[in-house]
Amino acid sequence: MLSAPPPPKTCGDCGLCCKLMGVAALTKPAGRWCRHFRRASGCDAYEVRPDACRIFNCIWLLTEALDGAWKPTTAGFLMHSEPGRLIVECDPARPHDWRRNPYQETLTRWAGDPALDVLIFAGRQGVRLQADGATSPVRRA
Repeated sequence: MLSAPPPPKTCGDCGLCCKLMGVAALTKPAGRWCRHFRRASGCDAYEVRPDACRIFNCIWLLTEALDGAWKPTTAGFLMHSEPGRLIVECDPARPHDWRRNPYQETLTRWAGDPALDVLIFAGRQGVRLQADGATSPVRRA
């Protein structure tokens, strides 16, 4: 007997992207809460949100294999991608949470993929994670 697929993930009470990501169309700088975010209900402008918000790719929401421990508000960071890059955006109030396990162990394993750069940022400062767990500094452009 086939089991039903799990229900799709939803943002629920998260909204960490509404804090960490900058949105030029809203003149919202990175690291500040969006004026449209409501803790209990999410975005109050969801139906008319800018394209930057519409196309944002929260890896936790899109990846069935990542369980509730990876939900951004639980983990203390969110992940999104660009071609060849996994970008980890840390909440400045919790900049080292990515170093806890299972996060650091998993991110280090992913960094072992030669086709993928794993970049971890807290604001403009960041590091490139290497397959051996070492890091090298990077700055956001």
